[in-house]
Amino acid sequence: MDESSITVIGFIFIVLTIYWSIRGLVQIFERHNSILVVLYIVFLFPIAYIHMFILGVFGSSQKKRDKERMLKEVKEKVEFDKLYEEEKNK
Repeated sequence: MDESSITVIGFIFIVLTIYWSIRGLVQIFERHNSILVVLYIVFLFPIAYIHMFILGVFGSSQKKRDKERMLKEVKEKVEFDKLYEEEKNK
């Protein structure tokens, strides 16, 4: 491999790392209190950065979490309605 291909691979790696870190940062702000997130980043930066990176790579998006939460609420509502109808018919 020549020097230009190594440079391109390094640039792609850096861009992906930055993208995943920013995506993780957004997910942390969506999930937790903003003030606590800022304090977490300021005082525990190495841990927070690794946390952001892992969330960026493996974390679920806001839409996916909303969909899962909505499905869970619908299942609970169906169970409640079923129990209510059983009690009502007694």
